[in-house]
Amino acid sequence: MAVVALTGGLKVTTYQPPRDFDPLTADARDLPRFGLPRRPDDDPHLRARYEQVAKRLKGKLNYITPTLRRNDERFHGPRKRLPDAATETSTNWSGGVVFAPAGQSFSWVEGDWVIPDVDAPTENMWSYCSSWIGIDGDGSGDVAQIGIECDAFRSGASVTKYFYAWFEWFPEPEIMITNFPVSPGDMITALLCAGPGAGATEAFAFLTNRTSGDSTSLSFDAPSGTTLIGNSAEWIVEAPTVGGQQSSLADYGEVFFSVCETMLGTLGTGGTTVNGGTGDNINMDDSSGSMVSRGTLITPTIIQCEYVGALP
Repeated sequence: MAVVALTGGLKVTTYQPPRDFDPLTADARDLPRFGLPRRPDDDPHLRARYEQVAKRLKGKLNYITPTLRRNDERFHGPRKRLPDAATETSTNWSGGVVFAPAGQSFSWVEGDWVIPDVDAPTENMWSYCSSWIGIDGDGSGDVAQIGIECDAFRSGASVTKYFYAWFEWFPEPEIMITNFPVSPGDMITALLCAGPGAGATEAFAFLTNRTSGDSTSLSFDAPSGTTLIGNSAEWIVEAPTVGGQQSSLADYGEVFFSVCETMLGTLGTGGTTVNGGTGDNINMDDSSGSMVSRGTLITPTIIQCEYVGALP
């Protein structure tokens, strides 16, 4: 375990479990010490999910101690709302969101998705696509998130692309995980915890590339003066803010978020699991008011995001 102090005062704790560490058989007290989620032994559904992921990684788990870089030019902030009678609309988000009942809050969120390939719809201009899970940001001024960035620049027949993992607790900027390998077609499992929910000032993130077996985890403090609200949990494809401006969305095809689950209350103390597909969908419009990304609630645990903007 090591504490990394980044520019701006943000502190991040990184972890490195022993080689051949098995989260299914390890002493429960060692799991948080080595940066791994605790086993949900008191919840059969969540225990089965935990075992499924762990068994899929058996024999190929490669734990990476993350190296980090603060990116002050990029923010994945709260939803920029647009009024619409039929669905939630936004200029920067598409996907699905659930809201906590009055007096309750979310303490963790999880999801799986396959990293999309991307193209730039507009010649000689960068386009961006961020896929992530998070808590807060739809009706609050903060949002804690972890996800994957996919950027593209087209010049004639040549297309330059970048893919990387990141996390953020807005209003702090994006923190890149610079040594976590990701590629289009890789299946990602992500878990973000901020116990006990409302009032939390620390979040724990666990990220696994189930295609390669690479995994990493970290914990990070909330920005100064910020605490978790816990009012919303979401599964999103986003056009981030880059250099102070709303970016153009890359053509990402489609993203299916599966195992879209979040928890009201705290695991082990009577918390209630909520499915992401039981909330609201969000569509994204561009600056002209045309829809560029559609969010669809496919099932209670599957949310589809589909690019419907201009083609390259």
